[in-house]
Amino acid sequence: MRELRRRLMLAAVAVGLGGCGEQGARVGIQSAEPDVRIMAIRAAGSARDQSAVPLLVDRLSDEDDAVRFYAILALERITGTRMGYDYGSSLAVRHEAIERWREAMNSGAFARATSRPAAEESRAARDGDGSRPTE
Repeated sequence: MRELRRRLMLAAVAVGLGGCGEQGARVGIQSAEPDVRIMAIRAAGSARDQSAVPLLVDRLSDEDDAVRFYAILALERITGTRMGYDYGSSLAVRHEAIERWREAMNSGAFARATSRPAAEESRAARDGDGSRPTE
């Protein structure tokens, strides 16, 4: 029964992500089911949904390793940086990196919309353009 409920939830999220775009992804990021969170996180990363950044940062402290892994990949795709975060590090080390993410968000570092891909943003920041923070 639990497996059936999980599959139904995954199907509902898949439909929601397809039909609601970024809004559906943001809702799924907060799901109680790790598989649903992962699907939503991947969708937000693929869409480069900057409005999902705060929710993705919250997922960096998720109890599920895979959720943390996909959250940092999505954040890197959206922002061009990992800020030193490693999903497999100890809780203390992850906490330090999460604090860096929160400080960057609070400073408005990720509030600027961009039309450039994350890889280009990362290169621009590295080359002194200064439009994005880097590690």
